[in-house]
Amino acid sequence: MSPAPSADPPKELRTLKLEICFDGLSFSGWQVQPSQPEVRTVQGELQDAIHRITGESATLLGCGRTDAGVSALRQVATFRTASLIPTEKLLPALNANLPDEIRVLSVCEVPSSFHPIADIVRKRYRYLLSDSRPVLPFLKERVWFTRRRFETEPMRAAAEYLTGTHDFAAFQTAGSPRTSTERTVYAIDFARHAVPEIWAPRRADGLPPCEILSIEVEADGFLYNMVRAIVGTLVLFGQRHRGYENPVFMKRIVESKDRALAGPTAPAHGLYMLEALYNAPDAETAATG
Repeated sequence: MSPAPSADPPKELRTLKLEICFDGLSFSGWQVQPSQPEVRTVQGELQDAIHRITGESATLLGCGRTDAGVSALRQVATFRTASLIPTEKLLPALNANLPDEIRVLSVCEVPSSFHPIADIVRKRYRYLLSDSRPVLPFLKERVWFTRRRFETEPMRAAAEYLTGTHDFAAFQTAGSPRTSTERTVYAIDFARHAVPEIWAPRRADGLPPCEILSIEVEADGFLYNMVRAIVGTLVLFGQRHRGYENPVFMKRIVESKDRALAGPTAPAHGLYMLEALYNAPDAETAATG
């Protein structure tokens, strides 16, 4: 009797890391929602594109689960694949199969031990807001236009009480329990930007047509809606809202761990994930576009 044919050895899986830029306004956040398969998500669109190219039902693991309306300049995600398509060919293939609101910036092969969440050293977010008037129609879905004017200096002074290692429970929205609410904030940076005249017509009174304030927060990790809660609270200091006239009150908010003492959660459309930072170079082969 001839021996039974041996089964084909299992294909070795590669781990591929993607860097992704996306406009979050068109999506219901990053994460696929199994209970609502009709809802568009960034993860879902990417997984569909991978399936069309490789025939595989891959699961993307992202470095963060952005909410509906939140955008990203450089989101990191990984998936495992048996496909032998070179990264330099996979990059244009992915972008050809994705909607215009999502672009893959780079694809690289990384060790199987690489984890897009556990290996993060720091993450950085940017929030855009403005108190300029009139509200510019081209920017109203990209920038939070506050109803009242704000001053930047009280906001800077209050932000100083947030840097360092603290319990940020006062800046966490309920619904995503964590084992610890302690985080280390390394920097909160402020910068003002003039809107180019191509988007903002020159005013008759000669004043700048519009200015946008960017607030960038860098930390070793973030609680649910932490950046948006920080920005909403800083705006109250900038507007010298009753009870928030003295920046030292921010210290009391942190120490209280009470979400009710902090300010409102700023709208999602002003938030942009900038980057996730990792310790050591992880790429073995890479393609960028």
